[in-house]
Amino acid sequence: MGIVLKQTLSNTIVSYSGLIVGYINIVLLYPTYFSITEFGLISLLMSISFVYSQISAFGISNTILKYFPVFKSSDKSHNGFISWILLLMSAGFVVITVLYLIFKPVIDASFVENSPIFLQYYYWIIPLSLFQLTFNVFESLARAIHKTVLSTALRELIFRLLTTAGILLVAFKFLTFDQFVIYFVLIHAIIFIVLFGQIVISKEYKLFSSVRLFEKDKLSKIINYGLFTLVSISSYYIALNLDRIMLGSMVGLEIVGIYQIYIFVGTVIVFPYRALGRIAVPIIAEYWKKNDRENIFMMYKKTSLMLFIISGFIYAGILINGDNLITLLKKPEFAGTFPIFIIIGISFLIDSTGGINSDILTTSEKYRVDTLFNVLFLIANVIFNFIFIPIFGGIGAAIATTISFLLFNITKWYYIKYRFKMQPFDRKFLYVALILLVTISIGYFLPKIDSLVIDLVYRSLIITILYFSAIIGFKISDDVNEKFYKILARVGIKK
Repeated sequence: MGIVLKQTLSNTIVSYSGLIVGYINIVLLYPTYFSITEFGLISLLMSISFVYSQISAFGISNTILKYFPVFKSSDKSHNGFISWILLLMSAGFVVITVLYLIFKPVIDASFVENSPIFLQYYYWIIPLSLFQLTFNVFESLARAIHKTVLSTALRELIFRLLTTAGILLVAFKFLTFDQFVIYFVLIHAIIFIVLFGQIVISKEYKLFSSVRLFEKDKLSKIINYGLFTLVSISSYYIALNLDRIMLGSMVGLEIVGIYQIYIFVGTVIVFPYRALGRIAVPIIAEYWKKNDRENIFMMYKKTSLMLFIISGFIYAGILINGDNLITLLKKPEFAGTFPIFIIIGISFLIDSTGGINSDILTTSEKYRVDTLFNVLFLIANVIFNFIFIPIFGGIGAAIATTISFLLFNITKWYYIKYRFKMQPFDRKFLYVALILLVTISIGYFLPKIDSLVIDLVYRSLIITILYFSAIIGFKISDDVNEKFYKILARVGIKK
């Protein structure tokens, strides 16, 4: 347990450090040294390669975590399990690559009108996807032997620091944009090679042992689980990246770049939820094992309220500093585009407030239902993007994503309410919403100060005091109040 806690703390520190570096890259460096079209191209390459690698993976990453304990052996060959995993990974990548090459004329036709520059970099998607795929698979191998810190550091922090270095090389004219694209692919290769080195040094795996024949029922289970995971996880992550791919095809790379920056800014809204998810899943699984529905319900209710409070506060903070954000971005192309964030931020707020609904489903006996919801989420995203992007462009993609997230979370909420007789919402959520609206309204009418830093600090300070004074004063959340009074006690102030 000590190892788990130590790695959890290390992963959290690394993830937050990576988030800060990511913000420096996305909000400050990319807009300063790259055109919006160039950044849009990088974003499009990442979105397509992410989908490419997810489909190629054949659900292998989750298969490793589920079945490695079954095949684990003292001689480190693990009964040929790793050889099969690498074989399936290679086969999946080859199949998708062949399809990617066969359908090149169709894909070209989709992007040639609005994003013709993408066609010049079409083939770079292949190695980029390969390095993402191999990193994901070997990250799961590292997790299976409880070595998670390096892979988290490579993905969340080191990759972003290497990206920072690349941007600065462009800034000082050591790299052209074309060379930066190659550099960007190579740093994906570098983090994979480092992770691969850790796996080899650990001596926990014989990576190139002979492929052994499994019992037919075991192989069938692995393949079935891989297909199930492929459909479930791929549907969800394709849906998350679909808006940028469709914007690139239907509108152009400039709007992809603008949209991607607002997406990244908005991810801080769901960061508390993602941090909670790492902790919540094993706890909920243990409750299901004991059939302790009362504790699951209490956890569902408390976390949803807490996440609404925290995520709402973050959303409000970004909202009232919208002008400051546009100033930081230093690009005239961003003028008039902030409504994209206003709408896309609501989608993040909805997903965060839904709380642990997916975790409740995936750890229950009804885990397959979550796959159905993910598929419906993807279908809804495709339909709404096709409807709204041609009409409203980037704002249309934000509308489509927000509606999709709303329907996605409503259906999960209703299913959990119907099947398990638990739902987290009560009048306290209405109170938080009202406090949020009042705080945003006051923040909107605050006078503007010429100094960007002073304006950002004073606005943020005022809404923080207003928001949490109301939350604590009206005793919305026992957890928030308890934490507040503990902090006061530590500085010598009694209740």
